[in-house]
Amino acid sequence: MPSAHCKQLARTSRTARRRAFRGLLLTVLAGLGALSACGTHDRQRVVSVHALEAATPVEPRLIRRAIISDTVQLNGLYYPLGRRLGLFQIRSAEEWETLRRCAPELGPCPDLDGGIVVGLASHAGLPLNGRWPIHLQYVRVHDGAGFATAHFDGGSFLPDGTTYLEAAQFDGLATVLMVEVNGTRFYPE
Repeated sequence: MPSAHCKQLARTSRTARRRAFRGLLLTVLAGLGALSACGTHDRQRVVSVHALEAATPVEPRLIRRAIISDTVQLNGLYYPLGRRLGLFQIRSAEEWETLRRCAPELGPCPDLDGGIVVGLASHAGLPLNGRWPIHLQYVRVHDGAGFATAHFDGGSFLPDGTTYLEAAQFDGLATVLMVEVNGTRFYPE
């Protein structure tokens, strides 16, 4: 009996998560439609998960890496994906400057007219193998919406609070709706 009850709760939880994701997806896409300066009336755009999965992968135009000194200053730009990973979406020169204050080696702001900068951060600490722990491989872009794919190089880490960032710019990208790291999917809010 307890087993059947747990399965029902798990099913309900999965259904609730799917409904919440669909609602979030529609809300974000409606917001994208409102950002369009070309239209004179509001229109909603809907992008399905299948369309994102089937979209052609876009290679990064620009890749930059940095160690972030203070993540507290980045509250408005940072979206946690879990305990040790996070997502940045940089859409303006002001947002870039906020990020650059915490990571000066990023350099000047790239031209954001063709697509936003996406960054993935690892809070796992200092990797003992000496390799950069996070690699943003590509983003599948469909109608401005993106599905980012990345690799996290696991192993042993010194838990010293070091945060590694890999940032890349992708043509045609306006927002990231899904992120997959080592086969696990995240849906940023």
